[in-house]
Amino acid sequence: GLPLAGLTAYQSLFTHGHLQAGETVLVLGASGGVGSLGIQLAKDAGATVVAVASAANAGFMKEMGADFTINYAQGPVAEQVRAVVPAGIDLLFDCISGDTLAQSLPALKPSGRIVSTLSDGKNLFLAPGIRFTHMMAQPSVPDLDHLRELADAGRLRVPVSATFPLADVKKAFEQIESKHTTGKVVIVP
Repeated sequence: GLPLAGLTAYQSLFTHGHLQAGETVLVLGASGGVGSLGIQLAKDAGATVVAVASAANAGFMKEMGADFTINYAQGPVAEQVRAVVPAGIDLLFDCISGDTLAQSLPALKPSGRIVSTLSDGKNLFLAPGIRFTHMMAQPSVPDLDHLRELADAGRLRVPVSATFPLADVKKAFEQIESKHTTGKVVIVP
């Protein structure tokens, strides 16, 4: 459960997002596999984390380390974010896209950064100072070694919500496609 989701979160936040200690990151789709690892990695790096998912997953996001949780179903996401972080966010880490991403854009600082694992940014109306990156994880032994070190030290854990045997791979994908998965779905031989 760690390699692909971990590389995606790590490279999104640090390689492409250039997240620094003391900055604030907004994680969309924060209760999923990539988002939950993103929360932990950002907290470990000294960032303030605002996590967005359903109200049912607020406790889980707090357990992962989120400083603030936002329920995407309770009105414009940016307004909720600005209520807890009036100065705005430095980095928006998008693991869900769609309307939630569009609603979140006004929460960015004028020099904010967006890293999305899904959106190509073409239909977004971005202010002039906003930097957008669409990313796909790349193989990296040093990054995997770093993730392993964090996991071995107890500073990063992979929350597994469900496991499926290889014969039920279709059911596993149906669960993932529901977009209501908390943590990782893992297929086992």
